[in-house]
Amino acid sequence: MIVLIGGTGDVGERLVSLLLDHTAASVLVASRRSGARDDQVKTLRLDIAAVDAAVGIPLGATVVNLTEATPPSVAADVVRAGGSFLETSASPDYVQAVSREVATTGGPGTGVVCVGAAPGLSTLMAADAARTEGCASIDIGLELGMGRHYGSAAMKWSIGALGDQYQVSGVTSSTVRPGDLRRRFTFERGRRSRKALGLGFAQQGIVGQSGRRSPVRVRTFLALHPPFATHLTGLLLRLGLGPTLARHKRGLTRILMRLPPPGRVGTQIAVEAQGPDGGVLAARHLAAGDQAEVTAAMILAAIRAVNAGEKPLRGSTTIVDHLTLTEAFDALRRFLPDMPIETWSSGAAGDRA
Repeated sequence: MIVLIGGTGDVGERLVSLLLDHTAASVLVASRRSGARDDQVKTLRLDIAAVDAAVGIPLGATVVNLTEATPPSVAADVVRAGGSFLETSASPDYVQAVSREVATTGGPGTGVVCVGAAPGLSTLMAADAARTEGCASIDIGLELGMGRHYGSAAMKWSIGALGDQYQVSGVTSSTVRPGDLRRRFTFERGRRSRKALGLGFAQQGIVGQSGRRSPVRVRTFLALHPPFATHLTGLLLRLGLGPTLARHKRGLTRILMRLPPPGRVGTQIAVEAQGPDGGVLAARHLAAGDQAEVTAAMILAAIRAVNAGEKPLRGSTTIVDHLTLTEAFDALRRFLPDMPIETWSSGAAGDRA
């Protein structure tokens, strides 16, 4: 049994299609409104914000959370009852709260954070690069093509994140505002680098599990295509308007959803492992299509990995505990056979396509 919380959105609809194509599982889409969809996909009437929301979720179910409206306590209740809870949020504070609730409560089930494209696939790429000998810092560059509207929830999250200060950890920790950090990434082979803006993303699972003696700094940057959208966003942040944009995210989302989408549809991820002097030691790259489809495929890959083992991991985990980077790339090509997907690496592991 697979339960999708927030499953009526952009990613949820694509995930349902993939589940129908690649599994025989029954799917429940949690909603405040009841009603059956078909024999394999049904609607579970559920107010996820209610104190006893987890009572309505079948025992032992695999639950995929696609909305930050879900209280972290629901994740803990699912794991305590023996189910699996897969968290897809990118918000650092929310993901930390989910991990903490699951770890504190315990139980025979499994909680997994950083499931999806970013974080998720980007997490696996960063964790792979972080194993490079001498790695002192990891920079993750994400480019989202604005060739279509990715749903109101995704747009509201993106605008809201512009007002959230975040922590950059390493040898020393510092709190920075979105856009204060800026750098350029080469997202495509043989093309010019493009500017990206620092933004707060969940980073659980990237470093810290290999007995590393010194801390590694991890930073995430976001670029938009067309590039003028990145430059415009950077200008607004430089003027100190991030919190104002965040406060008006609902109204801005309604306006932007009515405008023609610019740019192209695509997902680009570039990860660099750097030495103490800032030199690039290794890099991992991905160029693919629609981010919502990539996210849905990565969620399906995580569902299969979590449920595959005879002795599944218990408690609070991350995507890195369940999938390798090679397995993730293979899953993307298997679940999205019609999507052009290019991956390449350089540095410590040698060049590979």
